[in-house]
Amino acid sequence: MDLQHIQDAVAKGVKSIPLLANLPVFSEDVGNIVENVQREIAQTCFCVVVGSAQFTDKTPDSMLCHGTARIVITVFEAPHLNRAKSGRPTYLAAAQAIAKEMKLFDTGEGLLVTKSISAPDDLGGGVVSCDVSFEIETTL
Repeated sequence: MDLQHIQDAVAKGVKSIPLLANLPVFSEDVGNIVENVQREIAQTCFCVVVGSAQFTDKTPDSMLCHGTARIVITVFEAPHLNRAKSGRPTYLAAAQAIAKEMKLFDTGEGLLVTKSISAPDDLGGGVVSCDVSFEIETTL
């Protein structure tokens, strides 16, 4: 299993979700993600960031490195501006679409399991975010 492979596969899967067609989707390790998010919020009022995969070992006393990989996808929206445009998804509609479309998604390393959709987080400046978390049981 390779954590970078999981992140890349998930980002590709998220980009293929019809509701998110033509909207920006970034991977967290692409340059300065903060600048990318700020630029897209200013231009499109909406973007999605696929975070880096994390791993928790469940077998600390074993030579085998087996456990749970976790990946978080964050949806950012400037609701006041985004919702003034017709046909645009809200952060919550996007989070639900990601949870539904990516559940049991085959990363090539195993199947994703939807863990949660977070409550919205008010980031200030008229921007909110929401996280969609997934896990996968795997061996490094």
